[in-house]
Amino acid sequence: MDIIKYPSADAINEAVRTDAPLIAAVSYDGETALVAPAEEAGEHSILLMLCGQQDLNVENYFRIHFNSNNADWNFFCPPKYKNISDEKMRMSAYYNDGLRMIPEFLVMFGYFSKLKIKNAPPDIWDF
Repeated sequence: MDIIKYPSADAINEAVRTDAPLIAAVSYDGETALVAPAEEAGEHSILLMLCGQQDLNVENYFRIHFNSNNADWNFFCPPKYKNISDEKMRMSAYYNDGLRMIPEFLVMFGYFSKLKIKNAPPDIWDF
Protein backbone atom coordinates (compact mmCIF):
# COMPACT_ATOMS: atom_id res chain seq x y z
CA MET A 1 0.00 0.00 0.00
CA ASP A 2 1.37 3.37 -1.05
CA ILE A 3 0.73 5.97 1.67
CA ILE A 4 0.61 9.53 0.36
CA LYS A 5 1.22 12.10 3.10
CA TYR A 6 -0.18 15.61 2.76
CA PRO A 7 1.16 18.26 2.90
CA SER A 8 4.46 16.49 3.60
CA ALA A 9 6.05 13.64 5.51
CA ASP A 10 7.40 16.19 8.01
CA ALA A 11 3.91 17.57 8.65
CA ILE A 12 2.57 14.05 9.23
CA ASN A 13 5.50 13.23 11.53
CA GLU A 14 4.72 16.35 13.57
CA ALA A 15 1.04 15.38 13.76
CA VAL A 16 2.06 11.92 14.96
CA ARG A 17 4.45 13.40 17.52
CA THR A 18 1.66 15.54 19.00
CA ASP A 19 -1.01 12.87 18.46
CA ALA A 20 -3.07 15.31 16.42
CA PRO A 21 -6.23 14.04 14.72
CA LEU A 22 -5.61 12.66 11.24
CA ILE A 23 -7.83 11.92 8.29
CA ALA A 24 -7.29 9.13 5.76
CA ALA A 25 -8.84 7.76 2.60
CA VAL A 26 -7.95 4.18 1.71
CA SER A 27 -8.71 3.09 -1.84
CA TYR A 28 -10.97 0.08 -2.17
CA ASP A 29 -8.27 -1.87 -3.98
CA GLY A 30 -5.88 -1.28 -1.07
CA GLU A 31 -3.20 0.13 -3.35
CA THR A 32 -3.25 3.71 -2.07
CA ALA A 33 -3.95 5.54 1.16
CA LEU A 34 -4.00 9.31 1.55
CA VAL A 35 -3.41 10.86 4.96
CA ALA A 36 -3.32 14.41 6.31
CA PRO A 37 -3.75 16.22 9.59
CA ALA A 38 -7.48 16.79 10.05
CA GLU A 39 -6.87 20.53 10.40
CA GLU A 40 -5.21 20.59 6.96
CA ALA A 41 -7.82 18.70 4.96
CA GLY A 42 -10.99 18.88 7.04
CA GLU A 43 -12.92 16.33 5.04
CA HIS A 44 -12.22 13.47 2.66
CA SER A 45 -13.27 15.20 -0.57
CA ILE A 46 -10.80 17.99 0.19
CA LEU A 47 -8.10 15.43 1.03
CA LEU A 48 -8.52 13.78 -2.39
CA MET A 49 -8.28 17.13 -4.14
CA LEU A 50 -5.25 18.29 -2.13
CA CYS A 51 -3.43 15.03 -2.88
CA GLY A 52 -4.03 15.49 -6.61
CA GLN A 53 -6.09 12.35 -7.09
CA GLN A 54 -7.72 11.88 -10.47
CA ASP A 55 -10.61 10.06 -8.81
CA LEU A 56 -12.26 12.67 -6.58
CA ASN A 57 -15.26 10.51 -5.72
CA VAL A 58 -15.14 9.84 -1.96
CA GLU A 59 -17.44 6.87 -2.52
CA ASN A 60 -14.40 5.01 -3.89
CA TYR A 61 -12.51 5.11 -0.59
CA PHE A 62 -12.81 3.85 2.95
CA ARG A 63 -12.83 7.01 5.07
CA ILE A 64 -11.41 7.26 8.55
CA HIS A 65 -10.55 9.85 11.19
CA PHE A 66 -7.91 8.61 13.61
CA ASN A 67 -5.20 9.18 16.16
CA SER A 68 -2.95 6.80 18.07
CA ASN A 69 -5.85 5.49 20.19
CA ASN A 70 -8.95 5.42 17.99
CA ALA A 71 -9.90 5.13 14.34
CA ASP A 72 -13.44 6.08 13.37
CA TRP A 73 -14.56 4.45 10.13
CA ASN A 74 -17.35 6.35 8.41
CA PHE A 75 -19.35 3.34 7.22
CA PHE A 76 -21.10 4.19 3.98
CA CYS A 77 -21.49 1.40 1.45
CA PRO A 78 -22.00 2.90 -2.00
CA PRO A 79 -24.94 1.50 -3.97
CA LYS A 80 -22.59 0.29 -6.73
CA TYR A 81 -19.86 -1.19 -4.50
CA LYS A 82 -18.15 -3.91 -6.55
CA ASN A 83 -21.25 -3.95 -8.77
CA ILE A 84 -23.00 -6.25 -6.29
CA SER A 85 -26.74 -5.83 -6.77
CA ASP A 86 -27.92 -7.70 -3.65
CA GLU A 87 -27.84 -5.15 -0.81
CA LYS A 88 -26.97 -7.60 1.96
CA MET A 89 -24.16 -9.18 -0.07
CA ARG A 90 -22.85 -5.72 -1.06
CA MET A 91 -22.84 -4.54 2.57
CA SER A 92 -21.14 -7.74 3.67
CA ALA A 93 -18.40 -7.34 1.03
CA TYR A 94 -17.89 -3.68 1.98
CA TYR A 95 -17.73 -4.55 5.68
CA ASN A 96 -15.28 -7.42 5.19
CA ASP A 97 -13.06 -5.43 2.82
CA GLY A 98 -12.98 -2.48 5.22
CA LEU A 99 -12.12 -4.73 8.16
CA ARG A 100 -9.19 -6.04 6.15
CA MET A 101 -7.85 -2.85 4.54
CA ILE A 102 -8.32 -0.23 7.25
CA PRO A 103 -6.33 -2.13 9.91
CA GLU A 104 -3.70 -2.92 7.28
CA PHE A 105 -3.33 0.80 6.60
CA LEU A 106 -3.19 1.65 10.32
CA VAL A 107 -0.48 -0.93 10.99
CA MET A 108 1.56 0.23 7.99
CA PHE A 109 1.17 3.77 9.30
CA GLY A 110 2.49 2.59 12.65
CA TYR A 111 -0.71 2.85 14.68
CA PHE A 112 -2.59 0.12 16.50
CA SER A 113 -5.72 2.21 16.99
CA LYS A 114 -9.03 0.77 18.14
CA LEU A 115 -11.37 0.69 15.13
CA LYS A 116 -14.86 2.09 15.68
CA ILE A 117 -17.51 1.82 12.99
CA LYS A 118 -19.63 4.94 12.60
CA ASN A 119 -23.06 4.80 10.92
CA ALA A 120 -23.03 1.01 10.75
CA PRO A 121 -26.31 -0.61 9.71
CA PRO A 122 -28.20 -2.27 12.58
CA ASP A 123 -27.77 -5.75 11.08
CA ILE A 124 -23.98 -5.43 10.72
CA TRP A 125 -23.38 -8.41 12.98
CA ASP A 126 -25.20 -10.61 10.48
CA PHE A 127 -22.34 -10.13 8.00
